[in-house]
Amino acid sequence: MQTLIDANKRLLLLAHGGEMQSCQTDKCPDILYKYDYIQQTNWNDDTCDIMGNSKEDRGFFLMNHWMNNDASGLPSPSNAAEFNTYESLRKRYERCDDDGGDGKRVPNIIAVDFWDVGDVLDFVRDVNEGKV
Repeated sequence: MQTLIDANKRLLLLAHGGEMQSCQTDKCPDILYKYDYIQQTNWNDDTCDIMGNSKEDRGFFLMNHWMNNDASGLPSPSNAAEFNTYESLRKRYERCDDDGGDGKRVPNIIAVDFWDVGDVLDFVRDVNEGKV
């Protein structure tokens, strides 16, 4: 990250899917394989259980914070209204905190459905300002 800052470049492109797989940065300089750099939580629940093929610590920790519609399996604005409240976001974020020494981590990326529903922007601002 310091190399990016020194070069005044701070855009990271990460992706997964299709035929993309893990590779060394000198062989994949433009788009990085997501799972080489990111651990993530499950979605459709409010735990901080690590999802994916590796429990090994990564540089980024993504908190997937949404609940799909039970019937369709698709994003749900009504679920977002409940899940995107400040209190719901705070509880999940704190549940992921590593203060208990149980291997949990503080999220540095938060993914939601319907970012404009609920208190997402207020919560993220408070996290960034150290108020949470």
